[in-house]
Amino acid sequence: MIKPVEIVEVNKIIPVYKNGEEANSIQVINFKFKNGDECGYNVIAQKGLYEIGSKACYIQPDYCLSDIGLFNSFTMPDNDPKKSRLGKNNRVRAIKFNFSFAESTDPIYSFGVLLPKSEVDSFIGKDSDTDDITEILGITKYEEPETAGSGLIAGDFPSFLYKTDEENYSNLKSRVMKLCDGNTVFGVTIKHDGSSHTTYFKLIDGEYKVGVCSRSLEKKLEQKAITNYFDANNNNYHKYINPETKEKGWYCDALNDFRTNEELDSLTPIFVDVKDSWVDLAYSSGLIDKGLEYCKTHGLELAFRGEIYGQGLKGSGNKYNPDSNKKQTLRMFGIDNLSEGFSKRLNYSSEFNLETVCVALGLEYTKPELVKPSSYEELCQFCDSIIAKEKEQGRVIEGVVIRTHFSNDLSCKYMNPEYDAKK
Repeated sequence: MIKPVEIVEVNKIIPVYKNGEEANSIQVINFKFKNGDECGYNVIAQKGLYEIGSKACYIQPDYCLSDIGLFNSFTMPDNDPKKSRLGKNNRVRAIKFNFSFAESTDPIYSFGVLLPKSEVDSFIGKDSDTDDITEILGITKYEEPETAGSGLIAGDFPSFLYKTDEENYSNLKSRVMKLCDGNTVFGVTIKHDGSSHTTYFKLIDGEYKVGVCSRSLEKKLEQKAITNYFDANNNNYHKYINPETKEKGWYCDALNDFRTNEELDSLTPIFVDVKDSWVDLAYSSGLIDKGLEYCKTHGLELAFRGEIYGQGLKGSGNKYNPDSNKKQTLRMFGIDNLSEGFSKRLNYSSEFNLETVCVALGLEYTKPELVKPSSYEELCQFCDSIIAKEKEQGRVIEGVVIRTHFSNDLSCKYMNPEYDAKK
């Protein structure tokens, strides 16, 4: 697996052009990861800074730079933070350059941050290739906070499920090249900019447990919160923290009486409904009731993977999100089998594939466009054509998801650089 920060080796330097003339000060760098795999990203760098075989420190897109001096040229160019081309929280994003490759007019997008290894070694005072330097450099993954439409939490994300944050296509170039043999079928679906959703049905001690999860948390199925309590004489107890002991509990102003959470048996709780888009959509779509019945009928343990998006759901936070003003929607993009004790994707070779199950239950799901490419570049062109087709209809989409249709050999995301660069 590719790390957020890696020492890489430059294997290609490509000149760039504007109005037919070669750029004086910049060029595109391509490189290989530490494991020898090729990276599919282009990175714009200062001309003459690297040679073929040069070692460099590469920081992936969607990660946040820390405020250390090493990154000053990115976080505050010319000592002016307003000139930074990073996103929120110093997030590394795609940057558009109005230069092109030879015999092309398409703009070039630069992905990630590249620094000479010697510069990093000097800053940290040791060889940066000996350790995982992600923590040393203070690099963190960017995640939009789960706030909008979020309610009561039951616990952490279950250990038997994997998180659905796909690897980027460009990090898997070597693997994709091997799969593009003209015979392997790929399914490509539109990636909606929303929040991950999982509803699972798992047998525990002979009984089905139903769970609803966001990207990193499991939700309470009953979204009701206690706002206050009343005693037999209608005295009101509200939430309170004891200023001396810092103990949380409930306090009645009229009686000057404090109760801990263990001293409430004689009181009557007042409940209010809490808004939680993950749970609401799991119920309103029919997923919970129909999914449970389907699993019981067929003797299955399944996890339904999807995306919730629409009004009030920020997704990546991109203000150009084409779905941001639509009605909140849950659309499934995968079905996993849980019968082996862990989550395993059911591809289209399975009897219980995404289309079969979702049609049976009346659920919305992503419909793949199929292709059998003979090269990495052909698959890129196919993905770009889907993105372009959406743009012609007035939708600048976040990207697409690529999966081997009849196997689990590949599942990754192919991002639209124009969408990211518009943030």
